[in-house]
Amino acid sequence: MTRKWVGLAGAIGLMVVSGAVACAFEADFDPSIYNPGVLEIVNFEVCEPCLDGGVYSYRWDFDADGTAEIETEEPLVTYAFPESGFYEVELTVADAGGRTSTRRKGILVGDVAAFAVRELLEQSDGTILVLITVYVTGDCNAIGIEETMPTGWQVEVVDAGGAFAFPNPSTKTIEVVWGSEFAQGDTVTFSYRLHPAYASDLRGLSGDVSGYTEDGRFIGRISGELGMAR
Repeated sequence: MTRKWVGLAGAIGLMVVSGAVACAFEADFDPSIYNPGVLEIVNFEVCEPCLDGGVYSYRWDFDADGTAEIETEEPLVTYAFPESGFYEVELTVADAGGRTSTRRKGILVGDVAAFAVRELLEQSDGTILVLITVYVTGDCNAIGIEETMPTGWQVEVVDAGGAFAFPNPSTKTIEVVWGSEFAQGDTVTFSYRLHPAYASDLRGLSGDVSGYTEDGRFIGRISGELGMAR
């Protein structure tokens, strides 16, 4: 089965201040799939318009252990993950003058009944819109999201996508539940906005997507963006 990830920004007509416009030197990349199988080839492509021209070196750390698996000047690489699980993929871009920029994104490897992808959309007013799309790959029900609230940001639910959503200040999480039954090919979306309180950047986001199949409960980390480039 071929699965294709499609971003939401264009689909819902949002004005996005992208790295290519807002910053002349910012690491960014896109994987060809966010939920590959074990040893499935994944393409990773650097966002070249996010950089300001010139010659760059790209350092790829596919398990965020501090050791690069690939170092190259080519903007497109391929990689196959050896085991199932959640991987934080880190790209570090360096130019000839010594500047560096780093970005991390999550990849969930292995068979799951549903997986989720997070997008971050910087807005001109300084807020960040967070979009989470859940892709259903098998029959399941009661899909839920539990997203950790980042320190120093205020949370506003924008569109619950038909779910029950509750920002829980006692646990510092956003709790989201769809009570429906789902079949392969279904998608659901949830979005919230982050308002800066005293934070000047967004270094880390984390959360889980879960649900139930006839074999019991499943849970996995949310893939996609894990924070802004640094």
